[in-house]
Amino acid sequence: MDTAGSPPPPSARPAALFGCPAADLISPDAEAARRHTIQWLSRYGVFQGDASVAEYDALRFDLLAAHFYPGETGADLALANDLCGWYFVFDDQFDGELGCRPREVSRLLDAIVRATKEAEAPAGRATGHTPGGPLVESFRDLWRRIHHGRPRAWRERFRHHWMEYLHSYHREALGRTGSRPRSVEAVLALRRHSIGVQPCLDLNERFGGYALPEAVHGGFPLVRMREATDDVVVFTNDIVSLAKELAAGDVHNSVIVQRELTGGTLEEAVGHIAGLADARYRWFEETAARLPALLAGVGADTLRHVTHYVDGMRHVMRGNLAWSYQTARYDERGIAAVSRGRQRPWAGLGMCVAPAS
Repeated sequence: MDTAGSPPPPSARPAALFGCPAADLISPDAEAARRHTIQWLSRYGVFQGDASVAEYDALRFDLLAAHFYPGETGADLALANDLCGWYFVFDDQFDGELGCRPREVSRLLDAIVRATKEAEAPAGRATGHTPGGPLVESFRDLWRRIHHGRPRAWRERFRHHWMEYLHSYHREALGRTGSRPRSVEAVLALRRHSIGVQPCLDLNERFGGYALPEAVHGGFPLVRMREATDDVVVFTNDIVSLAKELAAGDVHNSVIVQRELTGGTLEEAVGHIAGLADARYRWFEETAARLPALLAGVGADTLRHVTHYVDGMRHVMRGNLAWSYQTARYDERGIAAVSRGRQRPWAGLGMCVAPAS
């Protein structure tokens, strides 16, 4: 079913559609982080002119970071906002021709992976640094700052989540040139990685100065709670971005797939996906209330860290919803920005990355 010309459902944006409450906490340093990240991305040549900066600024990723990490200020919030800003600039590379060229996508991803290895090399050891343009150079700086002073176990965890995120773009490119996702679960299997939530959750450990034991982080109930967090953010994003993705012709959206499966209306598909998001969120909160009993065998410090980490998951779900109604990314301006073949001013950066020599 071709949905590219379909109008957005009128109920796709009201916050009352969701049982998950929008965030009411925000860092007081959002404005400082906003200025910092624009200057940081500008320094690496991401923007070409004032109009490009203004278009980026209207997306207000600083509010997203400030909702995600309401207790962070100063350099930590600036770092979180740099990650959010870079993530969306990178994501926009795949809305046009590049997103339909799996080989070209692999070339870009390989450049990012090489940058992680160069940034992690011990001091004094040559790594064959390859200049990669604004995307790669800004990422190299971001990777170094994120990892500075962190224990090996945490660095390996972050790398694992980041590699899953990166490789999801290649899988999406293959999907655009081959078979479309045929079920909501198929969309989730990919979008749980491409949504980029897990690296954001990892920052809670970094900012909190701890690294959860792997048995706790990767065991029940946290592994399921992290999956629920992914799903709530995916479903929320698929609803609020629906009109934008219909305009861009993207197929990796659970609402679009649900409508194709049932043959119903977009309104009905939105209601179904919102119900799935609410069910995940309710399960998350019910499980969070039982954490002391579920983790009765862990020490007091670990339980305190788990509580902080779970708060971080809650901030991500609620913060994503709050930001979705504050950003220009999903309103009429966001739709116009990707309609009729238009792309963001920074969307061509991925095509400029040089291949490995």
